[in-house]
Amino acid sequence: MSHPDAAYAWLPDHQLHVTHTLAHVDHTIDQALRLIHAYSEQGPLTLGEVAEDDRSHMVVKAIAPLPAAIPRLVADALTQLRAALEHTLYAEVESLLGRPLTKEEAPRIEVPATATERDFDQWLRGRRRADIPPLVAGEPLVERLRRLQPFQQTDSDNHPLRVLAMHTNLAKHRMPALAATRVGAVYPDTPDKGVEVAIAPDPGAGRSIALTEGSVLATVPRGERIFLNVFPTVALQRPHTDAWIVAAAELGALEKWVRTVAIPTLVTGAADVSNLPPQLDITTGHNDARQALLGAGHIPAADRATARISAAVSRASLVDLLAPLPDSPRRDVLRAWIASLDDAQVLERMHRLAAGQVVALVGILAEAHQFAAAQGPGSPSTAGGR
Repeated sequence: MSHPDAAYAWLPDHQLHVTHTLAHVDHTIDQALRLIHAYSEQGPLTLGEVAEDDRSHMVVKAIAPLPAAIPRLVADALTQLRAALEHTLYAEVESLLGRPLTKEEAPRIEVPATATERDFDQWLRGRRRADIPPLVAGEPLVERLRRLQPFQQTDSDNHPLRVLAMHTNLAKHRMPALAATRVGAVYPDTPDKGVEVAIAPDPGAGRSIALTEGSVLATVPRGERIFLNVFPTVALQRPHTDAWIVAAAELGALEKWVRTVAIPTLVTGAADVSNLPPQLDITTGHNDARQALLGAGHIPAADRATARISAAVSRASLVDLLAPLPDSPRRDVLRAWIASLDDAQVLERMHRLAAGQVVALVGILAEAHQFAAAQGPGSPSTAGGR
């Protein structure tokens, strides 16, 4: 479910605090992904060509250093995601007790991430947790915690709670997140000419290859001139498996799981409730926290980043698609018109063009001409001077 019901009635007042933490996480992820986008847009790879016998290799000559803010923002976001879980559990225990936890009890409250049911039961018996009534075996809150454990998934190493715990243990005790520039895909324009690429496109899989100076990205027959599209990406290494996952995918998946699965399960015992909105403005105070939630945005930072990248590509594509047409405005006019559109508007127009409707093309060109006319006589919309 994605729409609010009765101002998120499933979330009790004593848990409203978590919406502020989730908003902070969303803002932090947004900052990290904007930096990553800017870094990728500047072209962080310097490429060169090396001949060898009858083949020619495209190699990496240099890699621009990754801004130090990126792994630290990533670590901040992940640490706050884990804090959201810990704070939710703490508040739930106090609510069930009907009193504040004592100084002796408070340190016993934590969200475990156990690989086996036996480990979870041992955690439950440890540190005198049985002295805290809501944490007695068989209690509803204990069963909610049990349902969130990594052992509930066959591949426990890839369970979101396990991944989150490993990332945050690293960030708290050793270093910020392990982040590096890698390559997600290499697309040859003419793959039928004997092109060998280091990594084939695999959309959505989060795959990437390591980069060092001298890394070979593609090999072609010597003398062939092939245009290659190289897509650098910033990836995060999972400390416990050493797997490298594209940063936007890792952050997006963990944020979504905490917000839409873990917190609802801790509070209600199920995830089938209205999803809490990630885009709550916490830069100002709110007299009515629930009313503020109703006005919050529902698009998480990772999805907004994907839309921004798609829109950036679409802006250039729109110019290239429209400019060659005989009745099109000039390229500079097209660029100015497209720059006046927000990302959603650009994507909507590309979607209409992709549908192949002639009426869509006519309507979009008319918009461009109207924009040019509104700029006055100094901005002609004629096709000349492209």
